[in-house]
Amino acid sequence: MRSPRTPNQALRVLLAEADWKGAQLARAVNALGAAQGTMLHYDRTTISHWLAGSRPRPPVPALVAEALSRRLGRTVPIQDTGLLDTRTPDRGARALPEGSAVERLDRMLHDTDRRRLALLGAYSLATLVIPPSLSVTEETRFETSGRPSSVGLVHVAAAREMLTVFSRGDTVFGAGAVLEPLRQYLSTTVIPWLRRDMKPSVRRELFTVAAQLTYLSAFTHFDMNHQAAAQRLYVTSIELAGEAGDIVGHALGLRALSVQAHALGHFTDAHRLAEHAVRTGARHAPAHQRAFLHGQLGVTQAARGDSHYLRHFTIAERFLERSTSDTSPVGAFHPGSLALQRAAVAKSLGDNRAAARALAHSLSHRPVDERRSRALVLAELAETQLTAGHLEQACRTWHAFLDDHPHLHSARADDRLRALTAALRPHASTFAAAALLRRACGTRDGAGRPEHRPHDGPLG
Repeated sequence: MRSPRTPNQALRVLLAEADWKGAQLARAVNALGAAQGTMLHYDRTTISHWLAGSRPRPPVPALVAEALSRRLGRTVPIQDTGLLDTRTPDRGARALPEGSAVERLDRMLHDTDRRRLALLGAYSLATLVIPPSLSVTEETRFETSGRPSSVGLVHVAAAREMLTVFSRGDTVFGAGAVLEPLRQYLSTTVIPWLRRDMKPSVRRELFTVAAQLTYLSAFTHFDMNHQAAAQRLYVTSIELAGEAGDIVGHALGLRALSVQAHALGHFTDAHRLAEHAVRTGARHAPAHQRAFLHGQLGVTQAARGDSHYLRHFTIAERFLERSTSDTSPVGAFHPGSLALQRAAVAKSLGDNRAAARALAHSLSHRPVDERRSRALVLAELAETQLTAGHLEQACRTWHAFLDDHPHLHSARADDRLRALTAALRPHASTFAAAALLRRACGTRDGAGRPEHRPHDGPLG
């Protein structure tokens, strides 16, 4: 016979402290799940079952803890929710595994296996703690055993070449095309190299490129809406850059965390991270990456209603004019990128005409091989045109988006396809909208690449 359930008094106390009913907690957990690609449909009945003693499967306890943390303004450990099943380990119980950066990366690569990814946990505001800054004069020192070196610059060159390959694949085909191969390469090739003896100069170079590969792995998870994994991998990339004494890599990781926080609506955290990224690395980065850092700070200032954002866009433009190279596997930035940021600011200010002009400018300066970025900009432009009342123009732009979409494996692009159909349904009686809807539905139903569907199995 099954033992009777013990009522979850710990969760009941937290709900009372939060001044929430069960339905409010359910809505918050559903929203957190949706933000990272886990579709949940909980309601007050589900919460009643939890209060009575039932326990949902991971990552739900982590989502509950994060929802209550945000409501209460303090960190609520997962254990305090009373939802952990002590018979099985919970992968969301810690923001990052303990140990060195290499060991944390190894654990993260294990936990982001496609069979475990949905169990990882929640995107956590508590994780957005700014790491200590590196000093420009700091020289990272590595201990060696004195044994002959088995890893050299040839390994560094191979890792850099693979970084270029994976970066280009992500840009052209979307993150879904490279996410798993990149994870496997880090796990089976780079991690063993990082654990070997090598000269300090080689170690610095290898840790630097490992940080860049980890950064790219984080971005591929971001593009596939796996927000918790992306966040933790970005933090790990910062730590690897720190071990290499790579100030620019440290700053780029902070900037990436800022972009993610902004995309998820956490504007105060996004601004704090962008500000620290500029303060940490802008003086040491090449011109196009200085623009990369200042442009993001301008975006976050505008989102907070701070008119100083114009100054940072001016700085970004000046550095782009000085730049001799606008591309790199990590931290690429060019006039099309800056125009997209200007569009985001214009939309936040309610100026759709300026946003449309900036988006068109971004498209005209977008390299032809940036298929995923071009598709996302086209979708944004079409939505802006529709908001301004230009239905037929928006439909033409959306058709251009549909030209690219079948070639992409990107959850963000799939989100745009769903937004397209939702926006056009009220206009389905018009010829242009009806034709576009038929084409869009054909793409979703299999005429194009199969639609990405986030994990929606029973988790509670």
